[in-house]
Order: sequence, then C-alpha cells, then structure tokens
Amino acid sequence: MVRRVVSICALVAAIASVAGVASAEEWDRGNRTARADDRGEVKDCTRFNGRWGYYGNPWCTPEEQARWDRWSSRKH
Repeated sequence: MVRRVVSICALVAAIASVAGVASAEEWDRGNRTARADDRGEVKDCTRFNGRWGYYGNPWCTPEEQARWDRWSSRKH
C-alpha cells in the first residue's frame, strides 16, 4: 500500500514538473517575440494582388501588417 502511494506521488510530481517546463517554454517564447519587437525586426508583410484585388498578406496578422506599413512608409 505504501509503495502504491509513493508511486502515485512520484507520478503526480513528474506530471507537474513537465507542465511547469511547458509553461516556462511558452513564457520564454512570448518574451522572445517581445524582444524581437524591441530590436525593431519587422516581418515582411508585402501586400499581394493589386488593382481592385485583395491588397493584403494572408500570412500576417493585422498588427504585423500595420507595423510593416509604418516601416515601409518611413523607408520610402
């Protein structure tokens, strides 16, 4: 009986540590994105199609598209 309780406690501790590592990796990924924004890296969100067409980029979020537009207007 004691072995079973110890085994269950060890299993719960292992699962908790894996969940903690996963959340730490996600937090770090979010911080890397924030650091990339701080450095001024801009994702290429060149707009596609033209003349009465779509005028956008399906692989960019609206925030990325706005940032690209601001960067390209300053560049030109």
